[in-house]
Amino acid sequence: MYFEDFHIGFHFTTGSRLLTLEEIVTFARQYDPQPFHIDEAAAKTSLYGGIIASGFHTMTTAFALSLETGLWAKASMGSPGMEEVRWLKPVRPGDTLTVNAEVTESEASKSRPDIGRTAMLYQTYNQHGEEVMRWRTTHLLKRRPG
Repeated sequence: MYFEDFHIGFHFTTGSRLLTLEEIVTFARQYDPQPFHIDEAAAKTSLYGGIIASGFHTMTTAFALSLETGLWAKASMGSPGMEEVRWLKPVRPGDTLTVNAEVTESEASKSRPDIGRTAMLYQTYNQHGEEVMRWRTTHLLKRRPG
C-alpha cells in the first residue's frame, strides 16, 4: 500500500501477542530495570501488586504487531515522531495484546511530491478488551509511482 491508500478513517487490526513473565523480565532487565518489572517480591508490595511489563515493552510489542501487518512495507520512509503516548492500564504476564489503528490525518507533502504524511491513532488492547496503551504518530509514506 502507498500513501494514497491510507485515507482518513482507514483502520486495521493486528494479530495478537502473548507476553510471558520470562519475556517481561528479560526485556525489563535490559531496558527498564525497575523493581516492579523484574523482582516478584518487590512488585507484590508496589502500587501494581505484581510484575507488570515496562511501558516501553508494551509499545515495542504493539509497534511490532503493526509492522507485521505489512501494510506500509513498500511505502514507509520513517516517522518524525510520536505524540500522546499514554499507558492506561498495566500489562501483566499472560496478557495478550492486539492493536487497532485508524488514520486521523493524511496530507500530501507540498515540498516533496513523492511523499505524504499520514497520522494514525494506535490503541492497544488486552485479551479482555481493555485499552492498555494509546499513541499517535505520523508516518512518512511514499506516494504511488507514476
